[in-house]
Amino acid sequence: MSHHYLINLTPQMWFVLILLVSTIILSLLNWLRPDVLAMLVLMVIGGSRFLESDQLFAGFSSEAVITLMAVMILSAGLEKSGLTSVISRWILKLSREHPSKIMALLMVSSGILASFLRSLGTVALFLPIVSRIHARTSISKSRLLMPLGFCAILGGTLTMVGTSSLIILNSVLKTANTALPDLHKAIKPFHLFDVLPVGLALLSAGVIFFLLLGKRFFPQKKLKNFNNGTTKAHFMKTYNKGGDIFELRLNEHSPLINATLEKIEQTLDSDSSVLAVICDNETHFPPLRNTIVRADATLAILGTRENVRVWAEAYGLRLLPHLNLFADMLHPTRSGLCEAVVPPSSQLIGQEVRELHMRRNHHMHVLALYRGNTVYLGKDLKALTLRSGDTLGMFSQWDILSDFHKNPDFVVVTTTFPKDETRPEKLPHAIFFFMVALALVIFVDMPVAVAFFVGAMGMIMSGVLSIDEAYTNISWETVFLLAGLMPLGLLMQTSGTSAWLTHYILILHGDFSAWGIQASLAVMATLASFALTNIGATILLVPVALELATRLGGDPKLYALIVAISASNTFLISTHQVNALIAGPGGYKRLDFWRVGGAITLIYWVVMLVALNLMFKK
Repeated sequence: MSHHYLINLTPQMWFVLILLVSTIILSLLNWLRPDVLAMLVLMVIGGSRFLESDQLFAGFSSEAVITLMAVMILSAGLEKSGLTSVISRWILKLSREHPSKIMALLMVSSGILASFLRSLGTVALFLPIVSRIHARTSISKSRLLMPLGFCAILGGTLTMVGTSSLIILNSVLKTANTALPDLHKAIKPFHLFDVLPVGLALLSAGVIFFLLLGKRFFPQKKLKNFNNGTTKAHFMKTYNKGGDIFELRLNEHSPLINATLEKIEQTLDSDSSVLAVICDNETHFPPLRNTIVRADATLAILGTRENVRVWAEAYGLRLLPHLNLFADMLHPTRSGLCEAVVPPSSQLIGQEVRELHMRRNHHMHVLALYRGNTVYLGKDLKALTLRSGDTLGMFSQWDILSDFHKNPDFVVVTTTFPKDETRPEKLPHAIFFFMVALALVIFVDMPVAVAFFVGAMGMIMSGVLSIDEAYTNISWETVFLLAGLMPLGLLMQTSGTSAWLTHYILILHGDFSAWGIQASLAVMATLASFALTNIGATILLVPVALELATRLGGDPKLYALIVAISASNTFLISTHQVNALIAGPGGYKRLDFWRVGGAITLIYWVVMLVALNLMFKK
């Protein structure tokens, strides 16, 4: 039987299979970014001329791309309006600072928000909230972030715009109807809340798991109990950096006269840093490493009093009793310690820290880097290559940090500083236009892409965010990834490759029941998402799912949803999007994701299959 099908493979099917396997291998090797790989796939398909040009580039104008862009703009508008401050106050007030209640409220609220803002955007929105709750209550971040992140992933299944795989599903089904009209003409698009019962079941299961059984699976980490939850104490505990700021003046015989700042920093203990230099009536804040320290220089040093005193005596500096020249610029209302996480979408991943030139380019003084319970300082820090989830401990002026907050290559998690980058006066406008978008979908039956774009334009026109800020908050990587892989999914259907793969899947499963084949399809979609992202897994496996449904006499929409929802089951891999974002601040290791994520993954599959089959029960 198999030999017969191998003989009947057409050149077009061979091309698709070779391209599919090559794409998976390149993705696993991680040689290329996902969006670059998708563009390479698009170029190869274009060169083959198996698709017309309008089919080749149809992904860029698809409803899925427009919906994604609108959701990202709406998310940015809600964040810009200061929604995080409102949510954190609401959680602390309702929970009365009780740890279990705080965790429950965080999980439920993150799950609900993720149903419209997607899991990655929601977790980025909630990171400052967790930092604020941690500072207020001394509850360890490791106790809060994993339940928060996992429930955000679960909440993404509440609506058809909560996760990328569901956003693109209607476009994939539309493509299938076009490619194989006789086979799939009965498939109608999903509406916004068609998956709500399944999403509620998954989110409820996740909340119950963490509240009742989470302690048995949860990573055993010591809670960091700070009396006042101060940033200074947090830095000393986390990075072995902090203490107080001291002002020192060079003596006329100091060996440090005419030395560069880089040489001076080499004489300091690892827990001390030069924050600012005043020399020749010029202020250097932060000072660059090639700054030459003259005889009249005054330095601001961050460190413990004893270490700074010993260093000052050894190198001929006079320790002043209090801040004088630096009193204004280093006052807590103007500058201080802060943290930022490197997100999975950062363009800086793979670069050495020294290549970032953070002082020169961003006016941020990087003091330390935290990765997997290891702190890197000094020379080790400079030579380190950035990874997703790394947490940078820095010193900055607050107005600089407010601007730095807009940098898409970092997620600032420090919240307790004076800032004016949010527009709380625009919160009513942001909520109003968000509700308008939902009302247009629910009551007017307007297409989601159009309705959400109306809401996004409303936020821009009302000043919630500028058009430039809207452009900045669109993940163009995701847009090009989606548009680049959609032609491969179309080619799988038109070439007959999806039918060929379906045939062999049925042969391999032998006498499996429909439940067994559905479970296998769910596992395949989850594993494929690890290699190809949830977008790639959905685009490539939905055609196979539709063929399976046809062969087995099942509902095509049921099998399509199994793929799209299973593609969001990304709890096991520490490098995947949300997990990478919480790994650094939460101090999680790969084993933590395997242990907790393994349990959630099994629950996810079981609850999803039961809920879907009940929903589509004839």
